[in-house]
Amino acid sequence: MQFSDEQRRLVGVASIVSICVVVLAAQLQSVVVTVTAGGNPFTAALEVGPTGLLTIGVIAAAFWFWVDDWPADRVVHIARWTVVAVVIAVALESWVIGVHVFLQDQTASYVTVTNTVLLGLVAGGAAGLYSARQREGQRELTMSEQRYRSLTEDVLDSSDVGLFILDAEFDVVWINEATEQYFDLDRDEVIGCDARTLVEERLKHRFAQPDRFAGQVTAGYDDNTGEAEFECRVADGDEDRWLAHFSQPIESGLYRGGRIEHYTDITERKRTNDRLEARERTLRRLHDVLLDRSTPLDDRIDDLLDIGREMLDVEHAVFTQVAGDEMLVEAVQSELGSDVQAGYAVALDGTYAERIVEQDELQYASNVSEEWPGFTDSWSYEELGLEYYVGVPVRVDDDLHGVLAFGDPSPREETAGWQLALLDIMANSLAHELEHRLHDRRREQQLQETREEFESLVEDVEDYAIFRLSPEGHVESWNRGAEDIKGYTEEEILGEHVRSFHTTEDRAAGRPETLLNRAAEEGRAVDEGWRVRKDGSRFWANVVVTALRDDEDDDVRGFLKVTRDMTERREREQKVEHERERLEFMNRIIRHNLLNGMNVVEARAGMLEGHVDDQMAGHLDTIQTRIRDMIDLIETMRAFMRAIVEGKEHDPEPTDLAPILESEVAKAVDAYDHARVEAEDFPDVAVLADDLLPEVFENLLTNAVQHNDRETPVVEVRTEVTDERVSVVVSDNGPGIDEELRDAVFEKGRKGFDSPGTGFGLYLVREIVDSYGGRVDAENGPDGGAVFTVHLPRVD
Repeated sequence: MQFSDEQRRLVGVASIVSICVVVLAAQLQSVVVTVTAGGNPFTAALEVGPTGLLTIGVIAAAFWFWVDDWPADRVVHIARWTVVAVVIAVALESWVIGVHVFLQDQTASYVTVTNTVLLGLVAGGAAGLYSARQREGQRELTMSEQRYRSLTEDVLDSSDVGLFILDAEFDVVWINEATEQYFDLDRDEVIGCDARTLVEERLKHRFAQPDRFAGQVTAGYDDNTGEAEFECRVADGDEDRWLAHFSQPIESGLYRGGRIEHYTDITERKRTNDRLEARERTLRRLHDVLLDRSTPLDDRIDDLLDIGREMLDVEHAVFTQVAGDEMLVEAVQSELGSDVQAGYAVALDGTYAERIVEQDELQYASNVSEEWPGFTDSWSYEELGLEYYVGVPVRVDDDLHGVLAFGDPSPREETAGWQLALLDIMANSLAHELEHRLHDRRREQQLQETREEFESLVEDVEDYAIFRLSPEGHVESWNRGAEDIKGYTEEEILGEHVRSFHTTEDRAAGRPETLLNRAAEEGRAVDEGWRVRKDGSRFWANVVVTALRDDEDDDVRGFLKVTRDMTERREREQKVEHERERLEFMNRIIRHNLLNGMNVVEARAGMLEGHVDDQMAGHLDTIQTRIRDMIDLIETMRAFMRAIVEGKEHDPEPTDLAPILESEVAKAVDAYDHARVEAEDFPDVAVLADDLLPEVFENLLTNAVQHNDRETPVVEVRTEVTDERVSVVVSDNGPGIDEELRDAVFEKGRKGFDSPGTGFGLYLVREIVDSYGGRVDAENGPDGGAVFTVHLPRVD
């Protein structure tokens, strides 16, 4: 039967307590017997007191074993020793008791027996406790030794990290198998050696920088207070290895004051870092080459070939242009001793490049004779002997331009994915540069053709003087128009300063230099003023000076000057201005004299209403009608003259159309009660116009009502909007326009529809709309009636 630790601990404690209880019972029995026999109770108690207290102490210790959860094995071991000791003590004492009882007839000797039992109990317990602790210590020592062997043999010896453990005297205490392997050491020979001697005689010579390694390691021995960490290269045949050293002092334990050293093999990590650094350097070089526009493209192509050769570690690199059935070598970098050089041409058929052209994508072979056996008799294989080959197509404007290729006579195991990706980037970037160069050449050719056409055109221009100036203002070219306008021949004027064409007053004021400086700062300078011909005569000139700048550094490399003789136009403008002043004078007369007078006559005629007989009433009505016609005519003339006189000062500008249409429709509704004016919601749109625009729609609405023979004239106003213009359509239900008169309805003095009017309203409409850059159309609607459409330029 298997007992638990709890049960075994209970059995051990119960055994000790049971013996103690028997001893206490015997002691009490002795006191009771003595008192009963008439003995002195104090003497009896004094006799058993110390042993009783000792027994109670043993019982307390047993209970402490239980309460403190002593290990079951330890409690059982103590109980076993206690029982054995008691049994031995009782056996020995029993012999003594037997002698007393049977030979000396002493009956109180059981007290002595209990004392002996108690002595055995205490002695046995102490012996058991000592024995239990000894067994546990031995067990702990055994387990510690096992853990140590497991740590050193199973863990540290199997670690890839090399370990040196040094004591306080810096003697080697222990090394693991990795250390033996890294430094070609034997553990048994090394343990006990002085670490400094070992470093100087055995270790440092294995490193690429032996003295540096020895100094860094032994520095930790001289000042064993901190950590040390560094990397060191082991010169190990063809392939070097790298170890990372880390050491620190031992702060506690058996080897306190010593030092532990770690050596980790970081060769693969260093190689990975080297590859990453090489990749980064390649990318950086590629970036710098591609962005260096200051270097000619042919030189940059050579640099790209060098970058590819270094990256792939090959002997041959070439960039060829595919031209039909041939390959034309544009650049080559090779150590193969071949005759291939820039300008070399070879048939495309039977070359590795043929495969690139057919597949139109990157192709490579690590071992051509195995992977591309069909190409072993090709020119690329026989002439260059390339076993390893990588080729990338270069496309310019979506057409195959050429092949960027790299090769080597020695086969390779593989090509890294990042290298292939970088070759793709290289080919795409090269294609971009070639496109840029091709476009530059095309632009240069077009620019040259344009320049020649322009120069030819300028040479033949007769109405404008077009010539080029140096940055300082000296004449560098001369056209036929300049000769006609200024009077100088090309031989006479080349090299002269532009001041030659200015008046004495302008030259004194520095006007020629001011125009050139303004053109240099703002890019363009415009001027009008008097200029001087060769014969000294003056002419009024419109001049435009444009700065010519260098494409690269934006410096001014000269000026282009265009001069137009505006003398005749200026004279015409002066005449027109004179006529405008005369019209303005007439406008004042009409406005202040004639119109005011007609208003007075109309008012006085109105006062006569109701004061004349029937015969005179007809005449009065005729007078009032004619007065109103005259006032309408005067108002029309005023609007027309206003358009002419103020036209120069009232340039068309963005004008909101909806408020004007709404206002004029409202006026027409108020003025003609018998008519019906229908209008839609007008769009929120702006047109190019001025403050004369209401006159246009007032005249059209008035005509639509006055020239209508229906009992209820109906006028409809609607709009049509496009991206470029706004059309306002005014249609009515009247008799329409006589087809014979339709083309002449907008002429001066034309009256239509046999109705009253001045005949100038529609003429005024057309003149105003024409000044805006629009137009007016007149036609008959499909159901009769006249349709007038005003087209106005839209402004966003």
